[in-house]
Amino acid sequence: MSIFEYNNFDSPLSVGDDNPHMKKCVFCQNKLEVFSINDYWDVDLKEIYNFHQLGKSWVHEEGMDEEMWELDLSTYSCEVYFHHCNKCGWWRIIKDVTVSAKVWQLWQFFYGTAGLSKKLDLHNIDVPINEISKYLLAKYEARFSLHPKLFEDVTGQVFKNLGYDAIVTGYSNDGGIDVILEKQGKQIGVQVKRYKNKIKVDQIRELTGALFLSGIPSGIFVTTSDFQSGANKVVQKSSNKGMPIELINATRFYDILKLTTESKLDKENIRNKLELALNSKLFSYNWENPMNSL
Repeated sequence: MSIFEYNNFDSPLSVGDDNPHMKKCVFCQNKLEVFSINDYWDVDLKEIYNFHQLGKSWVHEEGMDEEMWELDLSTYSCEVYFHHCNKCGWWRIIKDVTVSAKVWQLWQFFYGTAGLSKKLDLHNIDVPINEISKYLLAKYEARFSLHPKLFEDVTGQVFKNLGYDAIVTGYSNDGGIDVILEKQGKQIGVQVKRYKNKIKVDQIRELTGALFLSGIPSGIFVTTSDFQSGANKVVQKSSNKGMPIELINATRFYDILKLTTESKLDKENIRNKLELALNSKLFSYNWENPMNSL
């Protein structure tokens, strides 16, 4: 399931997408997958003409001849593209309308529609973890509003995607170990803290104690924030005593989440999924682009 459903969309400007040439997801900055689709939308030549006239004041400033500005609305071409993020699942449709000027010039106008993220109950621990992962990719600032149990589950899923066997322990009475990882017969204990403040050195020492009591030889500390100065010294001392601990702060966890999350696109059935969008009017990007003179 994607958090960007195909029946939930609006103007690209409503999600901060103000550049039709941009080829990265506006949410997670992943490179967009781009392919052509059929054109189902009429061209509103009057709308194009009126918008074009609004910019007429800079014609003389650019040294452009009047005939290179004036549009020949009888001559135009269209191309339509579907853009998809294979990480968080965001999508958009862009229609590129190229109109000839009366002489020696082409003008581009852009229309489109873009997916809106659905609302998730971030305190509902029954929400599918895959949806939560994609939601965090799109809106990572929401991690502080996420139920701590959900963040533990997301962390467990991330490590599963990295090839570990992962068991998320009970939300309470976990002894300081939130996730137990195993790979090739070796165990790792993971502590997960959904904090805004930096993790204190004493909290890392507490993880060391929890690992010792659980008989787990190594650990990972994952936080939604960062670690106080001195954390690396504690980790080094623990490693020297035979109990290595890895620190993963908010920035690094996001990178790992992005690496391990995938949103597949069913290209064969995309026409059916986009049915509502294909029957709706596209929104103007309020953007025109003069192309090289002919």
